[in-house]
Amino acid sequence: MKNKTLLIIGVFYVNFAFAQNADELNSQSKELLTKRDYEKALPILRKSAELGNAEAQYNLGYFLQNGVGIAKNENEAFEWYKISSQNGFNDGHYSMMMAYGTGIGTEISSEKAFEYALKCANNNDATCMWNVVNCYKQGLGITKDTNKMLEWATKLSLLENPENLNLSGNITSTRLSLAYMYRDADDVEKDYYKSYIWFLIYNEFKKDFSITQQNQIIEEIKTAESKITKKQLNSAKVDAEKIFGRKLTNSENLNKADF
Repeated sequence: MKNKTLLIIGVFYVNFAFAQNADELNSQSKELLTKRDYEKALPILRKSAELGNAEAQYNLGYFLQNGVGIAKNENEAFEWYKISSQNGFNDGHYSMMMAYGTGIGTEISSEKAFEYALKCANNNDATCMWNVVNCYKQGLGITKDTNKMLEWATKLSLLENPENLNLSGNITSTRLSLAYMYRDADDVEKDYYKSYIWFLIYNEFKKDFSITQQNQIIEEIKTAESKITKKQLNSAKVDAEKIFGRKLTNSENLNKADF
């Protein structure tokens, strides 16, 4: 029994040592990559990937896909993305979504693309959530499902706006899309009050849009106000904050553009 215990401890130690080395090698490779020293970085990166570091597996896939510092090989890139995704790395999920969506290193499959988009979306990735919303809305890779579309659109809309302009734009665009959907009865029952509430939530970060677009939407908001009762107009901000989960801080700028 003592020898068996020692053996188990020994195996655990070796596995821990490999994991530690993989992480250390990944850190070393990233330091070298920031200096664009691909000749030294890529062998270290590959070793880290082979030892199981999920970030290194994704990074190796990226360099193979784009042929940066290494011969371009989209098929091998796909395999490393797949392994990275299997190890739970979100960028691995994202790359598998893109691979199946565009046929990079594999066949095009909208069903597989959606499968990985959903994995990525479950990590609150705004781009993947945006894709999941559109898949459920249009029936791409999955059966069209208005309830699921609204569920994911709401989740995306309630995220904090990040500094990344593209990601922030996806969030703000979804808020505006919900306002239009309820206004125009697009896959949902027409509801001017819900539409107005989403206009108020969109307004929080409307600077993601151009001044021209903002001014056009301001006119649409004025029209929306004319479609609801005075009582609804007075309660809209409170109800919007309940949905939003936090205070609206830009209400005073509802009728003017943000820079």
